[in-house]
Amino acid sequence: MKKKLKIALLSTIDNPLLSLFISSILNQDLDDIVVICDSKEISDRDWTIWYRRTNGVFSKIDNLKNSIYKINNVVVPFYFVNNHNDDDTLNLISNLSIDVVLNAGTPRKLSLPILKSVKYGVVNIHPGILPRYRGCSAVEWAIYNDEKVGNTAHFMTEGYDEGPIIKIECYEFPMNIDYKSIRTKVYRRGCILAGKVLRLIMENDIKPNDVKPQNEKNANYWDPIPDDKFERVKEIIDNREYYYQRLKEI
Repeated sequence: MKKKLKIALLSTIDNPLLSLFISSILNQDLDDIVVICDSKEISDRDWTIWYRRTNGVFSKIDNLKNSIYKINNVVVPFYFVNNHNDDDTLNLISNLSIDVVLNAGTPRKLSLPILKSVKYGVVNIHPGILPRYRGCSAVEWAIYNDEKVGNTAHFMTEGYDEGPIIKIECYEFPMNIDYKSIRTKVYRRGCILAGKVLRLIMENDIKPNDVKPQNEKNANYWDPIPDDKFERVKEIIDNREYYYQRLKEI
């Protein structure tokens, strides 16, 4: 096995998935990790979206003290910067000898200097199948269109959801599932995928230039789903009309 990577997670102190990302990485026997928190916290609007999607299943870390977080007997250092694109972040990445960065909920559109600051790139987990489903409502649009729901791990570039794909996972669902449970599963599996992909990068020495770019001929960006279609998505699930929750019956 190759030398373990030094991993930095870019997030915010109130990100509801942060502890899951950390646990997933530790479960892959990757324990040389730090968290760099941006000062911008999640807005009331974004919390409303989180609640609408998951009914408050996830919550922020509430036991962070003295810039240290302990989980599974591993101490994870936390660093705080004003903005993930500023020089303080770049200096931290350099001074801590970070090898790879995971987007674990940055509130910023990352700049090129940050994206190019580490040998193994910046990894993102997109809740949708790329390049077919770009955008923040990929799960909802896929259900609406009766197509696969899943997560895509990819290296980040300056364009949203446009970087080279590392791994895609697609999911099936039980008949009695509801919309919020589907969204919750996608988020949880995305965090697990992050850990698996970071280990894959380490074991196979995968760098951004080693992965093929996305096929732009198959790319499609989806705007945020409007309320009427969002309600239709929930009806589709409740009425068991979504193909990927009926596979066992079919």
